[in-house]
Amino acid sequence: MTTSSFTRLEKAVLQEISSQYPAHSVALEAQFAAAAVQSRENTGVGFYTRFAVDRAAAPPTPCDRIIGRVWAEIEGFNAPMTFLLFVNDGYADCLEGATVADSTMETDLSALKFKLGPP
Repeated sequence: MTTSSFTRLEKAVLQEISSQYPAHSVALEAQFAAAAVQSRENTGVGFYTRFAVDRAAAPPTPCDRIIGRVWAEIEGFNAPMTFLLFVNDGYADCLEGATVADSTMETDLSALKFKLGPP
C-alpha cells in the first residue's frame, strides 16, 4: 500500500529533525517533500512509518544512519514519545516513534494531539 502524505505528527517531527541538522536540512526537506508513505505499523509501543523518496527529485545527504532528538507530549499519554529518523544510503526511509510507558495499540496514530518539546 502506498499513500502520499504524512500525518500532522509525522510532518512536525520530520520538520523538527531537519531543523536539528542545519548542514543537512535542505536535502532532508527536499526528501520529505518527494516522499511517499509506503506503510505504517503500530507496534503497540509506538510506530514505524516507512516511506520512499523519489531520488530523481531530491539529493542524498551524508548524515548519520540514525538521526533525531525529538520528544512530543501526546494528549492522553502519561509520558512523552521519542522519535528517530532512519537514513539509508543518504535517503530518509523510516520514522520511528516510541512510547516510554504508554500503549499505542488502541490509538489512532493519525489523530494524535501533541506538542513537541523536551521530555
